[in-house]
Parts: sequence; C-alpha cells; structure tokens
Amino acid sequence: MVWQSVAKLSEIPASGLFKYETGSTEILIIKSGEKLFATSLRCTHENDDLSNGTLEDGKLVCSFHYASFNPSTGDVLSAPDDGGDVKPLKTYSIKVDNGEVMVDI
Repeated sequence: MVWQSVAKLSEIPASGLFKYETGSTEILIIKSGEKLFATSLRCTHENDDLSNGTLEDGKLVCSFHYASFNPSTGDVLSAPDDGGDVKPLKTYSIKVDNGEVMVDI
C-alpha cells in the first residue's frame, strides 16, 4: 500500500463527503465532526456514487435506495429500501499530514 495525498484538509467540507479518483480507484472521504474516514465510493447495492449521499446521525446513507453504512468500518447498518443485496464497503486508512489528507491506497 502507498500513502496518497487526496486533498487539502481545508477542501473537505465540514460534516461532508468528498470524492477522489486516481486511476481505477475511487474513494469517498467522509468528514463527520472532526473525524475523517475513507471508503470505497460506490454503494455495493447498485453501484451508486455515495458522494451524492448524506451523513445522518453518523451513518453514511446512499441516496438511491437508502442503504446505510458505518463510515469507520464499512459495515452495513441498514438494507436498501428495495430489500436488495448489499455488502460492506471497503475502508482505507486515512491520516492528515501537514494539512494534507492522505489515504493508504
């Protein structure tokens, strides 16, 4: 794995979602309060872009069928509205170094 700079900390919206793409890897940076998390960008239910989702009470919620995930572990917290299959998200190690958000890709 390699630590990759994905954004300046100031570019990440407060309590928000930030999409980063490098090559074939798509990553979602999640800021919840002062905490940062990194997961795969695509919902495992129907491949929807999770940067269009929301943070609700510390949960990452997909905007398409409302599956929800724990941003820290990637675990599924609730199934999609249509009852389809959903798997946990991939998670990545994340850190801030001199104001740069770094993800271990």
